[in-house]
Amino acid sequence: MNELRMYVEHLFEGKVLTPETIELKEEIYGNLMARYEDYVASGLSDEEALARTKASITDVDDMLAGEGAAAPASDAAPTTVTPAAQQTVKMATPVAIGRDAGAPMPPATPAASGASSVEQKPKSKTPMIAGIAAVVIIALVAVMFGVNEFILDPARERQEDIAEAQAEQQWRDQQAQITGDNSTSADGAGTSAQNGSGGGADSSNTSSNQGTTPQFADPEDQLEYEASTALMDEVRASGAELPRSFAGSDVSDDAKRGELVSRLPLGTYVESTSVANSTLDLTYRAIDHNIDGDALDLALAYDVTALMAVYPSIDTIGVTLNEDDDHERDVERYQFTRQLVNDYLARASNSAITQVNDSLFESDESWEQALNYLSSGRYYDELTDRAEIDS
Repeated sequence: MNELRMYVEHLFEGKVLTPETIELKEEIYGNLMARYEDYVASGLSDEEALARTKASITDVDDMLAGEGAAAPASDAAPTTVTPAAQQTVKMATPVAIGRDAGAPMPPATPAASGASSVEQKPKSKTPMIAGIAAVVIIALVAVMFGVNEFILDPARERQEDIAEAQAEQQWRDQQAQITGDNSTSADGAGTSAQNGSGGGADSSNTSSNQGTTPQFADPEDQLEYEASTALMDEVRASGAELPRSFAGSDVSDDAKRGELVSRLPLGTYVESTSVANSTLDLTYRAIDHNIDGDALDLALAYDVTALMAVYPSIDTIGVTLNEDDDHERDVERYQFTRQLVNDYLARASNSAITQVNDSLFESDESWEQALNYLSSGRYYDELTDRAEIDS
């Protein structure tokens, strides 16, 4: 989990990275991940599970101090055995010299017996046991990391992709139903007017269908569907009036530029805008994490295209994007060039539109046509993928 990884990295900021420190850091991360997953499995929300997991470890100073104190003890262990062995050799020498050649040897004294036992005592196995334990811990951490990285994470991503695809398909089905109901309603209204009969029941039925929202068993899927659909609807309902009203304005006018950006989709999340030479930089903060990737890409591509159409002097738009469940330093970055936008719009429109400028909103019809191209995955999905910068 990226948030826990960032939290563990934060705990070790400023610490000297030795092999032991790195091993400890990975062990802490694995333990926190296991604790977090246990909290979630017990029924806690992601946010509460994350908060409790973080609260379980707030610093690693004591752990690092313990690592440092253990080293001298292992070094001192063999030192006490070696002098005792040397003393035993010295004690044997005067006994041999002080005896006559033919005299029988006396029984060993307790001191000599004790010295012999010291000399024959096997070496301590503590260092070997500690080494084996360290190898086992490293292996367990590696296994946990591998399971999380290559099994659990891909499985979660597949589930999220399936949920997003289902939400998108339900949205499309709903749109198709609304379109069909509108057509039926229009035909029915025309027929009623010709026949002189009322169409109140049909109108009520159409209104009811338009207000229907798919219901998901998982509350998180419900929130994602509603947030994503709302943003997509906002983009697809955007008219030519807004960009047309700002055409010809100076991009260096901070107040005017800020007003335009704030009124575009995603405008409520704009933290700052700035202009340097021919580059416009936008920063979006605390974007609702319930908005899925497709809706976010669509809104971002729309904002960039509209801004380039309004401001012909802008050649590049840089975007920094952060979601509300991410750490403030966990951001995504994009760089949209005018040439890149032109190329992908020409590809999506089969060369019907090759230049992004104010001709796109000369009329409502031209803007509606451009919006159809902007709303195709062939444009916004491929454009944002191409513009994203590896962090």
